[in-house]
Amino acid sequence: MVGFTPLDYTMYTHSFLTIFSIMIGAIFVALFVFANEQRKGAMKALMILALGTTVALFALNITGLIGYTDYRLTAPDSPKSVILGLNPFVHEVYFSTMEYLSIPGPIWATMITWLIWHYKEQIFTNTAIKNTMRVLVTLAVSYAIVIAFSGIVPTRLEAVH
Repeated sequence: MVGFTPLDYTMYTHSFLTIFSIMIGAIFVALFVFANEQRKGAMKALMILALGTTVALFALNITGLIGYTDYRLTAPDSPKSVILGLNPFVHEVYFSTMEYLSIPGPIWATMITWLIWHYKEQIFTNTAIKNTMRVLVTLAVSYAIVIAFSGIVPTRLEAVH
């Protein structure tokens, strides 16, 4: 691919990780709703998905930080300058929201992963634990969708490149 810079590849990876994390979150919700301890491999799948999601969210934040440095440049053609010129609201509300709300994501994922690895099969047999996990995962997926939307809107005006 001629013309792409390492930052372009980083931001494509960032976009992929965003979509990947939301899709995996949806699979989590499905597992909590439809699976039980008798479903062969459900617990192992849940443990692997949890660990993979946590790693993906840390990578998502790292790739976001790499793009963030370019975004924040003060040059007149930097993404931030272009977005501020076109629609300051998009930067001030959407992008600033995403910057700060994305910080707890990997921590939240780590907590969910720890709970899954700690309680294992009890997640399916203990109603209180199962319902707590359903709520935590549903909130996490909803949270991720809001953060993703907060990043998509500014990117549609001017992408980091």
